[in-house]
Amino acid sequence: MGVFMCISFILGRYTVKEIPKEIPVKKVIKKERKKNKEEFQLDEATITMLENIDNYDGSGLGQKDIPEEV
Repeated sequence: MGVFMCISFILGRYTVKEIPKEIPVKKVIKKERKKNKEEFQLDEATITMLENIDNYDGSGLGQKDIPEEV
C-alpha cells in the first residue's frame, strides 16, 4: 500500500505541468460571500428567536411568542 502511494505521488507530481497561482474557485466563493453578506436580512421570526435565547434564564418568563409565517 505504501509503495502504491509513493508511485502515485511521483506520477502525479510529474504529470502536472504548471500549478496555477490562484485558484479561480476561490474568487467565485469570495464574490458569493460578499453578495450573501449584503443581502442577508433577518426575518421577524428569527429576530424573536434570538431575543428569546438572550432572555432565557431557565424558566418561561420573558419569552415571546414566535410569529408564524404565512
